[in-house]
Amino acid sequence: MEKISNRVKGKLSALISFLGLLILVFFFQIVTTGNLLTANNLLLIVKQGYALLIASLAGVFVVATGNLDFSIGAVAGFSCVCATLTATNISPWLSVPAAVMVGLGIGLLNGFAQNVLRLPSFIACLCMMFILMAATQSLITGNSIMMPVAMMNWDNNTVKIIFGILYVTVMVVLFRYTRLGKQLKALGVSTEAARQSGVNVSGMMTFAYALTGAAAGIAGFFLMLRTGGAATTTGQTLTTDVIIAIVFGGMSIAGGATSKIGAAILGTLIVTVLNNGMVLAGYGGDAQQLVKGLLFLAIIAVSIKRDANTIIK
Repeated sequence: MEKISNRVKGKLSALISFLGLLILVFFFQIVTTGNLLTANNLLLIVKQGYALLIASLAGVFVVATGNLDFSIGAVAGFSCVCATLTATNISPWLSVPAAVMVGLGIGLLNGFAQNVLRLPSFIACLCMMFILMAATQSLITGNSIMMPVAMMNWDNNTVKIIFGILYVTVMVVLFRYTRLGKQLKALGVSTEAARQSGVNVSGMMTFAYALTGAAAGIAGFFLMLRTGGAATTTGQTLTTDVIIAIVFGGMSIAGGATSKIGAAILGTLIVTVLNNGMVLAGYGGDAQQLVKGLLFLAIIAVSIKRDANTIIK
């Protein structure tokens, strides 16, 4: 009965999220006098949401355990800087592994801080975020650095589509059809029960953070290609966008049995349409940040069990 109930809840939340996306599209199509669904703008939406999709799909693995990674945006920004510096000073071809390895290393450090040092994930990731923000600013002279001009043609739509399909396929298979996904969801239900049933809690948590870190590194590389380099503000809003996308896609921030990878895909569409629609409607960056801040506050407010001051499981 519990499995049936969870399945019904999952389908209902997905339906609500899909209806929300349709309402959002309908609203901005009217407000922007038909500019939202033009061919050029649809292509722009895909480009704007590409890095977010990469980060959100991996973020599901951490959220499924009932935790949050607040360092995703900072990891993407720092990886973007490292990729740009590598491409400029060493070789453009090494910028890809540089971004991925930097992200992976930071993800492993997050896992180490939680599982070995026994720091709460919130504290560990928040500290890592501030460290990376400081490191990013120290590596950039001025406000931004540019990647080599020869890399401008690397931002190829065909390559991005092929990679995107492969990436989504791998992430969906890992989360839905392997023991990894099942064990991560078990951690979200009860860490102690999962441990007693034979789940390697430390190993699974480290894997989740390492995967998210590597994905943030990949996202940072594509942000470099899209913007032509790196800036002190690169990835600044990615963390909140990832969390909002996952929740608005129909997944509980508390993780657990109802966690689903599809929430990242649907949620990415919702957040990207929201961002794009607000720009087309003439709302500036301050207004966008205000809306996202209110949405994030609402998500946390409904997810906190106030008598225990913890995320609802």
